[in-house]
Amino acid sequence: MADLLALTHLSMSGSRRGHLTGVFVTEMFGPDPASRPYDREMGTTAELKVANYLIAVEGLAMIRRVITDPSAIEPRVDEIAMIVRSIDKPSLSMMIDLIRHDVDTGYSMWAPRYDGPNPAIETEEPVFTDLVRASKPGTALDAACGTGRHSALLAEMGWDVIGVDATDAMLERARAKVPGATFHQGRMQALPVESVSVDLVVCGLALSHVEDLAPVYAEFARVLRPGGRVITTDMHPTMTSTGGMAAFPVTDERPDVAAGDPMTINYVPNLVHNVHEYIAAIVGAGLEIVSCHEPLVSESMVASFPSFEAFPDATRAAFLGLPYLLIWDLAKHT
Repeated sequence: MADLLALTHLSMSGSRRGHLTGVFVTEMFGPDPASRPYDREMGTTAELKVANYLIAVEGLAMIRRVITDPSAIEPRVDEIAMIVRSIDKPSLSMMIDLIRHDVDTGYSMWAPRYDGPNPAIETEEPVFTDLVRASKPGTALDAACGTGRHSALLAEMGWDVIGVDATDAMLERARAKVPGATFHQGRMQALPVESVSVDLVVCGLALSHVEDLAPVYAEFARVLRPGGRVITTDMHPTMTSTGGMAAFPVTDERPDVAAGDPMTINYVPNLVHNVHEYIAAIVGAGLEIVSCHEPLVSESMVASFPSFEAFPDATRAAFLGLPYLLIWDLAKHT
């Protein structure tokens, strides 16, 4: 069953994240929009009621302050009561289809729109770029390279780039984006790259899709030359443990909910890897931690969440200031 907060983090993990913002909130407590029956898509794994999503956001906002600032809870209780009183309105009783995909299928579907606006990428890239600039260019491996966004940055900075990804659709776009790089199909647990052959390994927003971090970091260490570095970025476990999923659009069209168009969330699930799991995998691979970075959820991110237009204060209270990404800068000394 998909987590109730999967919708909340839709804006964190994919392109064109404005599609759902405000779709169901504009007339939430006004006149009921028109509706019509529709056949739900095959492959639907769960349904999410809009009212339940909003109550979940309110609940997270409450739990963060229930002891430290009890007076802040009262507005949240009032808003929950408002939702419950109006729960039979179509705008709140609407069911959203949640369609779960495995990594290969989901990212193949996502590939044409992956490079659209993405708060995770916008937050990650400045930190990533600063870390890469600390090293003299050489040969870099972009593991789980996707459409080649890191490969392109590395090439611009003078690195010779090798990219590896499991998905043909992603590799097709990476090859077109960075024609001077070399790309291979493969998985992070068994990289098609020679041992001790690269000076830098980077991996962006992919490790939350692997069950065991240890074999992946071991592969990164295997291909890395002594003195080389590893930079990995991922969704923070605080985000994945509160339902953050790699949700993605499959069309450029915004649904017309008032006319009865269904709302659908396609997503690839993120696994929760706590910080100690990263550290165990990193140390077990013989890598040294140089630095760790945890960018926080910002005001601009919160404003993009689907609940913000209806309940901005609750959305801020729920998410603002939480750790958003987990970025590791690692070194191999022997």
